[in-house]
Amino acid sequence: MSEAPGIWFVYRSHDEGPLSRRVRRLDAPSILAWFSEKMSDAKKAEDPQSVYEAELGGYVYGFGTVFEAVKEHGLLAPKSTAELEKILRKHLYVEGDAGHLRIDAHSLRVLTDDDEVELAYFFFDDEIARTQPERVSFLLHEEPKLPEGDADGPFTPPFEPEPVLPRGEGEGTTYVCLLTSYDGDSIPGCAVAIPGVRLPDLASHLRTVVPAKKPASWSKEWLDTWPVELRLLRAMIEPGQISIAPALAKCAAYPLREVVTATNHTLLGVGAHQNAEGEFSKVGTAFEGTGDPEKALVQVGKHAALFCPHTSSAFGYEQWILFDDRWAAAHPALAASMLRYANGWDPLRDPAPPKSAETAAEQKERAWKEALAGRMDEKAAPYRTTARFAPGDLVDHTKFGRGLVRRVDGAKIEVIFKDGARLLAHAMPG
Repeated sequence: MSEAPGIWFVYRSHDEGPLSRRVRRLDAPSILAWFSEKMSDAKKAEDPQSVYEAELGGYVYGFGTVFEAVKEHGLLAPKSTAELEKILRKHLYVEGDAGHLRIDAHSLRVLTDDDEVELAYFFFDDEIARTQPERVSFLLHEEPKLPEGDADGPFTPPFEPEPVLPRGEGEGTTYVCLLTSYDGDSIPGCAVAIPGVRLPDLASHLRTVVPAKKPASWSKEWLDTWPVELRLLRAMIEPGQISIAPALAKCAAYPLREVVTATNHTLLGVGAHQNAEGEFSKVGTAFEGTGDPEKALVQVGKHAALFCPHTSSAFGYEQWILFDDRWAAAHPALAASMLRYANGWDPLRDPAPPKSAETAAEQKERAWKEALAGRMDEKAAPYRTTARFAPGDLVDHTKFGRGLVRRVDGAKIEVIFKDGARLLAHAMPG
């Protein structure tokens, strides 16, 4: 990091080289000061939309609209972050809701899209870079190469990535960040963990296990199984290979983007390893890849690997990053920031944890609350087998509590209680 005061700009876009990222150091004491200066420049510029390009290293999708508005409407340069936010929210072109633009005194984070893929860009100052390296280290990592190193110390990930099962029989964990996309939702990617195996043993592990799988919750024709990138990597590992490097080189030549967008790829490579390559190859022959395998970047070290396949001239590069807990212990900030980069678009704010699935008891209680919504204070009739009830009646049961009669079937009534629905007798002779 530079010792001179300044701010950082990072543009996350698939056409920005092997790491899909553009990084620039800006000579300004603050984000507010930089925008104020550029807005003053825009008032005098013939083409206000381009006043930022020299400093930001080129075009940034939608960014020039704010400077065009400055000249068109004669806007005054902001004197506070609050004023800057008001201008940006009104005049900066951003696809999405208000949450796609986040600003404070030390940072500006924006998520947008150009109808083809999602894009994001970030401004942040040295205070962020110095105090939160576990969030921004990978944003500032410009070289398409990972450092070597390993350590004995523990590594605690910033969240628990989804495990890729079955687990290995050894020690440690291999983490996989897949910064890939096959539709417009290109950011953030996904992060998974392969427990019980470290990178030196990954090739052997992938050959000897069968991917865990089950029918997808939304369709029995699709499977919930390993990410397709890991299934392809497994398929390309030949018997006896102890490194994943040759398999990654073969992955670079495979038309994965075309296969994923045109087929039910979840059925590929989920059985025995000896059949996996044939399954992928059979489907792949029907497609012509648009990427250039010669442009792919493959770096495999002892405990970390970086693979940047070239997908096409239009969509540029993607990234597969694999590292184990020993590498992460040697580079904890970089490892944590990589996992965050693959898990959410905003490195300074962690996504909300997914809601846990309701238990059966919770589902029953929720249904009971919904059925009695607005009627909790109404008077309920004591339940007796000799009483007669109608749909919609409230009853008080000595054992099950308050309930609502949902239907009547002759001498039986169905009543929904807090712990579920029950069939009870009614209208019985006294």
